[in-house]
Amino acid sequence: MFKLQRAIAGLAVVCIIAAGTPAVCADAPVNPHRLELARKLFAQMQMDQMMDGMMRQMTPTMIAQARKTNPNLTDEQAKAITEAVTESASDLMKKVMDRVAPLYAETFTDKEMQDLVDFYDSPSGRAMIAKMPTMAAKMGPMMQDLAPDMVADVQRRICTKTDCTKLAAPGKPSA
Repeated sequence: MFKLQRAIAGLAVVCIIAAGTPAVCADAPVNPHRLELARKLFAQMQMDQMMDGMMRQMTPTMIAQARKTNPNLTDEQAKAITEAVTESASDLMKKVMDRVAPLYAETFTDKEMQDLVDFYDSPSGRAMIAKMPTMAAKMGPMMQDLAPDMVADVQRRICTKTDCTKLAAPGKPSA
């Protein structure tokens, strides 16, 4: 269950960072035409359906990991976890898109926004959208394989920058 929680937390952190970014630029006027193009782009990219598909394809891997730590996990519980993760990610994605659209409108020029819209309206753009959930499902296990190496690397790098013996263990106060 711990790995499932880490995966969910990781997704939440990425979404929180993305969702929080536009607040920095909240005072900047948003070009209405570009905002409209950003929303059109998101619709063409099928971001909400893409997230739903990715989550549905990634959850079997998360459930398999959860079963390793909790072999008593029932099929009913696994189904409930899958549904909860997918529903939560879908709701969060809608909020992220609402907050990221002004950032796109502020960051890209009219021409760049139109070029992006045109790309996702093209056969290659539509093929990219259609194939992303499959790619994401294949990338999930790759990322899980790489995660322990990254954690070890981060720990090593921290220890080269500070005295690791003085760092607090999770849940324990530092000395």
